[in-house]
Amino acid sequence: MTDFHSSSSNSSLADDYEIEVEVEVELASPWSRIAAVIINVLIFHLGMILGTLFFGLIAKMLHSALARKICLILATLVPILMYFIGQSIMMSTKGQSFGKKLLGIKVIKIDGSNLGFIGMVLFRTVIPYVALLIVGLSLNLIFYQDIEITLIKPNLIALFFYIICLFMLFRTATYRRTLEDYLAKTIVIKV
Repeated sequence: MTDFHSSSSNSSLADDYEIEVEVEVELASPWSRIAAVIINVLIFHLGMILGTLFFGLIAKMLHSALARKICLILATLVPILMYFIGQSIMMSTKGQSFGKKLLGIKVIKIDGSNLGFIGMVLFRTVIPYVALLIVGLSLNLIFYQDIEITLIKPNLIALFFYIICLFMLFRTATYRRTLEDYLAKTIVIKV
């Protein structure tokens, strides 16, 4: 068990008193966090495969070049949107992705409360991903100066970010918090 001590101000009090909150939790193991990410990736790719098969069959039945193009777009967009919406709802309400739910772990604020949509989805997921994407693409564009090459080259900044996060998972002195956890002020615990 790990104790977290955080102080937060309560705006409902007349004066600004500091309130000490103590939450006793058991941290999720690094391996369960890694396995949750792998499960999420597998679910995402399974959705992409099923979407491609479904919309591919529809495109064959319609016998139209325009229908094939529309089905190709839908085969990509529909699974991505369904996955993102499903993950966003689960993460913002329960603090769990599909993988985390299966493995019995969840994300909470360091004071023990739920993050909600803004904290969980935006600060912990979207902002780091978009920032890494923009920085990686910008650097690739500077080095390769061709947009087609830039898009197919790996995002080394994102790779470096995730390698740092991987090492941080094994640091018990920092409560196994990754860079995303520090940005959103979260920890990952066993349920």
